[in-house]
Amino acid sequence: MKVSRVRHHILRDFRGRKLNVDELGGLSRSQEVRDHLVAFTSLLYHPGEGQLYCGITAFNNDILHRFDPRTKQFESLRYEEIADPYEVKIHRSLELAPDGTIYGASACLYSVNERLRAPGGALFRLRPGGGRPEKFAVPVEHDYIQTISLDSERGLIYGQSYPVFQFFVYHLQTSEVENYGFIGSITHISAIDDAGCFWGTWDQNAHRLFKYDPDARRIHWFSHGLPNARAESNMMYAGAGPVDVMLNGGDGFLYVGTTGGSLCRINPSNAEVEYLGRPAPTTRLPALSVWKGSLLLGVVGDDEGGMVFAYDRETRGFHPLGRIVDSETGLKLYRVHDMAIVGNSVYIAETDVPDRSGYLWECELEV
Repeated sequence: MKVSRVRHHILRDFRGRKLNVDELGGLSRSQEVRDHLVAFTSLLYHPGEGQLYCGITAFNNDILHRFDPRTKQFESLRYEEIADPYEVKIHRSLELAPDGTIYGASACLYSVNERLRAPGGALFRLRPGGGRPEKFAVPVEHDYIQTISLDSERGLIYGQSYPVFQFFVYHLQTSEVENYGFIGSITHISAIDDAGCFWGTWDQNAHRLFKYDPDARRIHWFSHGLPNARAESNMMYAGAGPVDVMLNGGDGFLYVGTTGGSLCRINPSNAEVEYLGRPAPTTRLPALSVWKGSLLLGVVGDDEGGMVFAYDRETRGFHPLGRIVDSETGLKLYRVHDMAIVGNSVYIAETDVPDRSGYLWECELEV
C-alpha cells in the first residue's frame, strides 16, 4: 500500500501575501479577501450520488460546494442566498443520514464585540436530489456551530458552539433543544459509541472527558482526559481541547487523533484511555476512518508535514503510505483539516495556509 499520485484542485485562489488580523477579523475584510480567500474545512462523500460535498471557509458566505470526482469540477450550492453575514464557514459539520439527507451547520469567525449582533449558527439540510440547502433551526442564540454529530437512529443532532463552548442536543422530530450551556472545552469532531452515547471534553483547564446518555438525558462527567491533554490544548484555537478527531471503530472502541499528532483509544464501558502511538513526527491528526478490515486510514500533518498512514489494529503497527506533496509541482499541503475516501483516492481538506487559499487535495492509493 502506498500513495501513488498526489494532486491539488483549486476552487478559488488567493496568494502572494500574508494577511493581518484586521483583514480576517469581524466583517471589515477587503474585497480581495471576500472574493478569493477560501479554505477547505469539512468533507463528506455521498455514495448514492457519487459526489463529494465540501464545507469551506469563504467570507462572501458561499460556503458549500459539491465536487465531482469524475470530472474534477466544483459546483456552488449557493449557501450565500440564505446566509446571514456571519456564516462564513462549515467547520466540521457535514453528516449523511441513511435516507440520503445531508445535515450541516454554519460557523463564524467574528470578533467578540460583534457577538450580540449575530443571530447564531444554523442547522441546515440538503434533501435527497435537492440542489439547495434549507435552514431549519438556530439552536444557540449568538454563537455559531463548530461541529455536529448525527444519531440517525434516535433522530438527534449533537452540536458544540463557538466562541462560547456550549453543548446542545437537537431533536429532529420535535425541534426540541437541550442546551447544557458552557462546558469549557470543545472537540474538533466527536463520536457516538455503540450504546448511543455522545463523547466530548469539558473543563477549560484539564479538558476531561464526558459522555451524554440520550436515554437518561444525563451527562456523565469523568475526572480524567487524554494523555498530555493540557499541553495539547489551545493548538487548534484558544480554549480548544486536544481531540482533533474521534471515530467509532466498529470494534467496541472509540479512536482519537490528538492535536499533538498521537492516536489513542477510549473504552466506552469504563472510559479508560490507552495511548497507541504516533504515526509521524508532526502535530495534528484530524482525519481518521475505518478501512479494509482491521485497518484505520488516517491523515496527519501541519506546517507542510502532511502524510497518509494506516494503522493495523491487530498488529498495532503504523504504516506510512506517503507524503502529501503534489506529484507534478512539488507543492506541499500546509495543514490537514478533514478527509474523505472515494474509491482508491483520499481527498483531503487544507486550511489556514498563511499566504494562499487552501485547496482540495487528492491522494491516489495503490492497494
